[in-house]
Amino acid sequence: MSTAWRSPTILLATSLMAATACAGGDESASSTTTTSIALSTIPPTAATPTTTTTTPPPVIDPYSIPGWVAAENLLAGTTDWRIIDGPESPQRDTPLAWIEGYADTTSAHQGQTVTLFVETPAETFRAQAFRMGWYGGAQARLIWESPSVTGGLQGGYSYQSATGMAEGLWAPSLTFDITGEWPPGAYLLKLVSSGGGAHYVPLTIRHDAAAADLLFMSAVTTWQAYNPWGGCTLYQCFGRSEERADIVSFDRPYAYSYGQGAADFTTHEVPLVSFIEELGLDVAYITNIDLHREPLLASSRKTLISSGHDEYYSAAMRAALVDALAVGSNMAFFGANAIYRNIRLEPSDSGTTDRRVANYRRASDPGASDDPQTVTVDWYKEPLNRNEAEIVGIEYGCANVHADMQLVNTGNWVYEGTGATDGQILVDLVGVEFDELAGKRHTAENLEILAASPLVCGHVTYQQVTAYRSTPAGGGVFAAGTINWGCGLDGSCPGIERMEVVRGVTANVLRAFAAGPAGAAHPSVGNVAHYRRLTHQQV
Repeated sequence: MSTAWRSPTILLATSLMAATACAGGDESASSTTTTSIALSTIPPTAATPTTTTTTPPPVIDPYSIPGWVAAENLLAGTTDWRIIDGPESPQRDTPLAWIEGYADTTSAHQGQTVTLFVETPAETFRAQAFRMGWYGGAQARLIWESPSVTGGLQGGYSYQSATGMAEGLWAPSLTFDITGEWPPGAYLLKLVSSGGGAHYVPLTIRHDAAAADLLFMSAVTTWQAYNPWGGCTLYQCFGRSEERADIVSFDRPYAYSYGQGAADFTTHEVPLVSFIEELGLDVAYITNIDLHREPLLASSRKTLISSGHDEYYSAAMRAALVDALAVGSNMAFFGANAIYRNIRLEPSDSGTTDRRVANYRRASDPGASDDPQTVTVDWYKEPLNRNEAEIVGIEYGCANVHADMQLVNTGNWVYEGTGATDGQILVDLVGVEFDELAGKRHTAENLEILAASPLVCGHVTYQQVTAYRSTPAGGGVFAAGTINWGCGLDGSCPGIERMEVVRGVTANVLRAFAAGPAGAAHPSVGNVAHYRRLTHQQV
């Protein structure tokens, strides 16, 4: 008996659609998954002329089929992605165990080659690629693992005293291809030395043709601004706050003290990535370097998502958001202190584009052109005069604070089904930085306040706010107003419990924003006057 030939790609897509149907709970859909797909291919027989040719079936991109994220998260996950740190961690305390490294790019497409630069005194190391998601709570799936690679020291790094910039400038250690077996997503590459040390390298895998209404953007420029590897950040040098770097480089590892090499990713972004995929919502992934290079990405999906700490924006990045709002895109800022500092992306000495982040914070910026709009000062300052509230709806307030969030206006649609009540307290959810109301000139009249939390920061009184507004083009903008928002999704931050209200609000926003222009479906009703009060008073 002859057997019908079936393309492996067709089989993969069939499995994906079956898994999607099961994940969605549609019994009628799932019952059809055992039915064979009729193909036009004629099974070979003895009577078939040898000159007959058949047209191969079309190749189906499994990630172009809606529901692919839900199907992906039905696959077996693992907790092996975690680096278990402690007082006797090999990375910290064993001289021949430590390892660190960086990649030649912050994101890659399928078909692209990625190079890792690794340093370790251990004899060998290997790299593992974990795609971050839900996966039944494991939060990751192992996608790829390298063979054993010879270790070695790289010979230090270069340091520019004039700018405070440190660069590894290391020799390549490992090159690998991003094949079709790498689903799009936010990844952690885990470097593991033969001595037991480990270190992360974040990497985003893009797939612009993926079915997705949501676009998650990693704030890699902000990660680099706070990276102390080599001695200097954009805030201090070698522990001295009176000195700081003017330029920082992507050609260096993230310090182990900074998220075990993952920077802010595991703390401020993974909780939201995991939650989005737990909900089964289709989502695509980029970094803000991608946004800088391709501004139309901001409006390529129904919603652009920013998470945690998204502070450092180039002019191209900021303009992309303004343009996206003008055509009705939604934006969700599940964090605080977004779009605060202006940066310039510069090439490395080898000519690789966008490998350095310049932020001089003074009018005498030597890299600025004759155009005063290129000066890398804070966006709200002269000569730029562009407050982040014009996009986010609210503005940066203060840092290094931990305070309770107080809910208001709980009849708003974002609170539907959460059981939230006016005056309800969410313990310690405000921090480590927060947003507040901007001045009237920068505040939309229809801005709707959802939380108003009095607090003290640096001996000054403030009021943290969470807000939503609809835009003239029909889009919606949600602003959590606290970097710790993601901590409430899973209780992963010290002292902050998992909060069902935070999960419920986040789910409501994500689902409404994935459905289309949220402002048209949920027009905001301005209530700022009721919550505007004197603030910034000494106590």
